[in-house]
Amino acid sequence: MSGDERNGGLAGVKGPQPATEVGAALGQVIVVGAGGLVPLPMVLSISQMVPSYRGALLLGVAVLLLAALFGLGTAMRQGSAFTDRLGLRVGWTLLVATGGVALFGYCLVRLPELVPGLHGYMFYLLPALGLALVSAALTRPRVVRLPAVALIVLLVGGTTLAMVDRRADELAQRLNHAGTEADLVFVTALPGYGKAEPRAVTPSTTFAITYSPVNGSGGRIIVWADRGGMPDCLREPPGGYPTGYGCVREAPERSYQEIPPDLHEYLAIRGGRVVHVRATRDVDRATLRAALDNARQATPDELEQLLPTLPLHLRR
Repeated sequence: MSGDERNGGLAGVKGPQPATEVGAALGQVIVVGAGGLVPLPMVLSISQMVPSYRGALLLGVAVLLLAALFGLGTAMRQGSAFTDRLGLRVGWTLLVATGGVALFGYCLVRLPELVPGLHGYMFYLLPALGLALVSAALTRPRVVRLPAVALIVLLVGGTTLAMVDRRADELAQRLNHAGTEADLVFVTALPGYGKAEPRAVTPSTTFAITYSPVNGSGGRIIVWADRGGMPDCLREPPGGYPTGYGCVREAPERSYQEIPPDLHEYLAIRGGRVVHVRATRDVDRATLRAALDNARQATPDELEQLLPTLPLHLRR
């Protein structure tokens, strides 16, 4: 009988991890998590009540957290290969602190939006959870390490996907409330004019974006789009028509028209939509044309900024 058989196992086959190793890892995770259960929320609460000392308080808690984690890692050094030696323990302390606080902050900002009513509980539990999960991901036994990594991935990934879905749903609600669609919101950029501002929507006006001159003098430029057709305009002859003629076609997909008593606008076909750029006559035709040339569909981030917020009774 071979020595391996006498010892009850085959050579090269790793037996189950000792219970003491798993116990040391779990003990380290529990102690580290408990270290973040009270101090972080307490200091954050105080910093909100005394905002003038917020920076000093946050710096103080950061130093205390690092010192406490280093001490806990020293006391429970058997729980992780990263806490065996002094140099590795410093790196472990920084990883657990930064990773745990980042995970805590990420979830604290987003989870209350996804699960209303959890804000108070999460404020106290998330710091402990973040520190515990990151420390568990750095432990020796796979039976502790792998579930922790999986939970971090699920927590961050699930929260991110849920937020993307929620924002898409909220954006659709805001578009519907504004009486428009995403591909009908156009913006432009023009030197001498300020940032885009949404025009108030009324039963008789569509959603549009306005631009005002930065020096305060001159007319505003209004940009919007619809799915209507181009007006039936005559081709503009060389030299143009007299002022007040009406509508002229500069190109197959671009027209210019004067609207009594004091408005004029450019229209252009863009992907099956008709883009309107309108202003009063104190904005010259060349400036109006430049605004049309620079007009483009708003990005999702721009939609977030430009669309009116939902009334409280429509928010989910």
